[in-house]
Amino acid sequence: MPRALCLFVCLLTLWTTIGIGPRLAAAERVHVLIDQEQAVALTRRTGRPLLAIGGTVNCVYCVRMAKQLETDESVAPAAAKFVILKIDTGSRLWREWRDKYDMDGDGVPQVVILRADGKQIYGKTGAPADLKAFLEQSLADAGIVLSSAELADREKLLREAQKHLKKKDYAKATELGLECAQDDCHAAVVLEARKLLDNLDDRAVVGLKEAERKLASRDKTLDGALALLDLEAAFGEHPSAKGRIQDALARQSEGEEKSNLFTQARQVREAQRLETAKQRPEAISVWKQILENFPDTPAAALATRRLTDLEKRESKGKSPAGKPAAEAAKGPPGN
Repeated sequence: MPRALCLFVCLLTLWTTIGIGPRLAAAERVHVLIDQEQAVALTRRTGRPLLAIGGTVNCVYCVRMAKQLETDESVAPAAAKFVILKIDTGSRLWREWRDKYDMDGDGVPQVVILRADGKQIYGKTGAPADLKAFLEQSLADAGIVLSSAELADREKLLREAQKHLKKKDYAKATELGLECAQDDCHAAVVLEARKLLDNLDDRAVVGLKEAERKLASRDKTLDGALALLDLEAAFGEHPSAKGRIQDALARQSEGEEKSNLFTQARQVREAQRLETAKQRPEAISVWKQILENFPDTPAAALATRRLTDLEKRESKGKSPAGKPAAEAAKGPPGN
C-alpha cells in the first residue's frame, strides 16, 4: 500500500477509535474499503452504488468527508446504502480511474459514484457541502438498494426458482423469478433472476416452434394443440412469452375445424388433470364425453384407451357385489 494512503487510512481509523464524532450502531454499519476488488465485488452483490473518494493524507477536506461518512449518525442511513472506496490520488489505481471515468476538476477530494452495474452517475472535485442531501440524491439516481434482509430473501427466491427450472416447473420458476427480479435494482441476485426469466423465454420459444410444427403435420395435430395449451399454462405469466403464446393460440384456433381441435385438447387436459388428482369417476365421465362428442378423432382414440385402463382399475377395486374389494375380503360378520 502506498505510504500516503496508509497514513490516510490510519488517521481515519484512529479518529473513529478514540470517538471523535458519534459512533454508529452495528445495524447502521457503513462499508468503507481500501481494496478495489473487494469494493466492486460487494457493490455488485448487494446492488449498493460505489462511492469512491480520491484523496491524500494532507487533504483536510478528504479526511473530513471520509470521517463524516463513517461516524455521523445523521448521514449513516444514506451512507450505509453505499460501498465506500478510499483511493490515494498518488496511486496507479487512481490514475486508472482518471483515465476511465469523467471527473470535473483536478483538486481533492475527487468523488466518483458508480451504479452497481458500473454506470457512472457522478464525478466531481470537492466535498459536498450538504453530504446527507448529496447521498440521498445520488441514491435516487442509483436505483433501488435492497436491505440486507431483502437481499437474503431474494437470494432464497432465486435458489427456489432455479430448482423449479431444473424440474421443468416453468410456471413456478416464472412466478419466483418475477418476484425476485425487482425493477430498477442492480444487485447480482436481481440480474441473475432476469437471466433466469430470459432462459424461460428461450424455452418458451423452442416449445412454441415444436408445438406449431406438430399442428402443421397431418397426424400430430392433437399433440400440437396439447403442447400449445401446456405452454399457455407454463408461461401464462411470463411477461414476454405470454403474448407470443396467446397470439399463437388465437391464430391456430381460427376456423371451425381448428377451434374444434382445441376444444378436444382442453377436454383431454381436463380428463388428465382429474386422473392426476385421483378423481377417477370424474375422469371417466369426461373421457366418455370426448368419445361421444368427438368420434373418429385422435382424442376419441385416446379416450378409448384411457377408459379401458380406468375401468379395469375401478373393477379391481370392487367385489362382484359392487362392494369395495377390501370390505368384501373381510367376509360376512361373525355371529
